[in-house]
Formats: sequence, C-alpha cells, structure tokens
Amino acid sequence: MSEKYEEMKSFFDARVSGYDEKMAATIEEYDNFYRNVATPIEKTDKPIEVLDLGAGTGIELEYIFENAPNARITAVDLSEEMLKKLVKKYEAHHKQIRTIADSYLSIDLAPHSYDYIVTVMSLHHLMPAKKIYLYKKLREALISGGAFIEGDYIVSTEEEKRLLNEFYQYKKNNPLIEDGEYHIDIPFSEEAQMQALKDAGFQNVNVLFRTPRANVVVANV
Repeated sequence: MSEKYEEMKSFFDARVSGYDEKMAATIEEYDNFYRNVATPIEKTDKPIEVLDLGAGTGIELEYIFENAPNARITAVDLSEEMLKKLVKKYEAHHKQIRTIADSYLSIDLAPHSYDYIVTVMSLHHLMPAKKIYLYKKLREALISGGAFIEGDYIVSTEEEKRLLNEFYQYKKNNPLIEDGEYHIDIPFSEEAQMQALKDAGFQNVNVLFRTPRANVVVANV
C-alpha cells in the first residue's frame, strides 16, 4: 500500500457514508452540472441501453431517469459498497439496473451495445495513455449514432503538466503504483480532453457545460 495513494476500492468503500453530500458540496452548480450530463439523452420511453462507468452511488441516474424512465442501466464501479447504495437508492428501477463490481479498464464490452455511455467524476483517476485506451474501447461499444458523455474535473494546461510530472516522479520510486488501481487525481486540461476524444475516433466533440473546475463533454460516434 502506498502512503501517498490509497487503493481505489478501499478508498471509495470507506467513503460511502456521506458521499452524495460531499459531491453536492464539492461540485460547483451541482444541479446544473448533473442535469447537463443527462441533456444529450433524448426523452424516450424506450428501454435504451446506458452504460455508467465509475457509477458510484448513481447520482446522475436521477437525471437520466427523468429523460428515459425505462432506460436499462449497466453500472460499473470497483466499490461494491457504492453499488449497493446505488441499488438501494433506485429500488423502484431495480429490474432495470445491472451492477458490475469491477474495473471498467478490464471488463469486456460487446461492440455496438449501448445507446449512451456516461461517466461522471471518474476518469480523472487515469493517466493519459489509459484514458485514451478507454475512449477507444467505449467508442467501439456504442451503437451508430450513440453518444459518450463525460462530466469531470478539468485543470489548466500548466496544472496538468505539474500533476503529471509529480506522479511520474513518484512512480519512479513506487513502480507498483498503477493508475486505475489507486486513488490518483490527475485531470486533463480541456484542450487535452477534447483532443484525446478526437484521437480516439469520436465525432462532434462539444463542451455542453463548464465551471472553473469541471465540464460536461459529449462526443458522438
């Protein structure tokens, strides 16, 4: 175990209690932020397929179900405790929700399986190489005309470089530390995020909503 970086599953298992309240206090324009995450999801009664990566307690599902009450959700998270809370919160939709307690980096995703893929406040735990790998994997999992929606922290290009350098220096002395397995916070700059999505093959990459510390981006297949 690293003294600086805590193992991801343990980190979030230990923080289930009060997690929703913490996010509400941390995210600027909280309601607008999450509402914009759901905005690209067209209003429909159809049982559309939605993949939620790093789903946590499912804060975003409240807004998604407003647009698509019959959506079938696949919620992926390393923390079983977070997923248990998610299922309890959305008991009325329990037949529509499937949970997977695993890493979204390693799970298999069938090609062209999802109408929408959503991730909120999760991918900033990944370094650029793994993030781009994941973007490509997600693009393949979307149907033609599908959309990937990402809401996450952003930083300036200068801060991004500083955080990356700090992690690389730390990893030299701690080679077993891996992004995706440990709680590491290294957000992209908005410029890097947009370029990475385009490099992964997404089309029409647009920022829907922005605060000084976070944004919501939609990228189409």
